[in-house]
Amino acid sequence: MTDLELVDGTLAGRRQDFEVLVERHQRMLYAVAVRYLHDADTADEVVQATFVSAYVHLGRFRREASFPTWLCGILLNQCRSARRRVRGRREVALEEAPEAALGVRDDDAERAAERAALARHIERLPPRQRSVLGLRLFADLPFDEIAQAEGITVNAAKVNYHLAVARLRSWLRRTP
Repeated sequence: MTDLELVDGTLAGRRQDFEVLVERHQRMLYAVAVRYLHDADTADEVVQATFVSAYVHLGRFRREASFPTWLCGILLNQCRSARRRVRGRREVALEEAPEAALGVRDDDAERAAERAALARHIERLPPRQRSVLGLRLFADLPFDEIAQAEGITVNAAKVNYHLAVARLRSWLRRTP
């Protein structure tokens, strides 16, 4: 069944059709959320909240964009809300913990340091560039669907993506 058929079935009262939609799209949404938020637990909560919101507002789905694009728009709003909620919390970064206590091998530590550096640089990106980059790389959405999810033009989506990639390359070259 297509996503649109499942949406119609859900609107007709078949809850199991929405369960199929959840199973079909939860991995992609989780991948975007975890990369946007850098926290697996918060990402899981955000994905759940996204599906609850989608279910409640399914009648508002206008079919101008694909169903995954519509879900990504809801997810991004949920991610932004979650980031605002946790801004005030102070946590110790994993890279600040002693490696001996973590039982990490040198090559694992190197890769972890590289991933941590990339994550820090992604955090430095402006919010629009960060979300466009995430939708392109982790949700594998085409630029026209990213534009719809973000409420911008296709050209603006492409420009934001390319600016984000250029900034990351520049920052990573300077990182020791």
